Amino acid sequence: MAEKPTGRRWQVLRWAALALLAAAAAVAFLVKSAPEPYRRTEPMGADPDALRQFNSAVVNHVGNVLLDESGGTRLDLEVTEAMLNARLALFLAEEAEAGHAVAPALAHLRVAFEPGAVVLATRLGSGWSSVVVSQRLRLEADDAGRLVMRPAGASAGRLPVPVALERSLREAAAKALEQAADGQDADDGDDLARLWRAVVDALGGEPVYLGSGKRRILLDKVTIARGVLRVTGRKASVK
Repeated sequence: MAEKPTGRRWQVLRWAALALLAAAAAVAFLVKSAPEPYRRTEPMGADPDALRQFNSAVVNHVGNVLLDESGGTRLDLEVTEAMLNARLALFLAEEAEAGHAVAPALAHLRVAFEPGAVVLATRLGSGWSSVVVSQRLRLEADDAGRLVMRPAGASAGRLPVPVALERSLREAAAKALEQAADGQDADDGDDLARLWRAVVDALGGEPVYLGSGKRRILLDKVTIARGVLRVTGRKASVK
């Protein structure tokens, strides 16, 4: 016959159960809490001013660098979260208008800039089952002037996830952005499409050039501060 727990044992069991409940509640709270970078960028949409800034600071500037036959026009790029998320929101609106299906992970995707890292975050599920998953990436220029992306951690809500799950999140992010890149692809003169494609390819872990052939940019430095990405470089001297 099993021995009945004494009063002291009941007390130990009760405290153990309370500790487990507290731990479970803490985990649930962390998982359900959206990280600050997503809370900051989630409201960002296709703001007209941000779109104009994106076209001027990114599309036109990159085009000027690539079209300068002398190679004297330096790349000095500054992209804000508002600019990048406005362009992403416009793409999603264009896809919806064209009747194209968009993956939920892409529909809720936001890009944030934190000191030293880019944060890709999206909301999965809805209502009480929803959770924000995010992937941090460090960006740098290697000695050959290529863009390099290195994983720097992932989370579900504010709870860090294991390395195996981090890899799955990065692959999911690449797949979602691949759809956006397909939507941007156009003729060979579309420099924005080339740059977008290069960023998607970099998510695979391989160093990539921005552009290709004679229309290629060599990066000198990539710096990331809160809310802004800065990139400097020059057109490659390719014959």
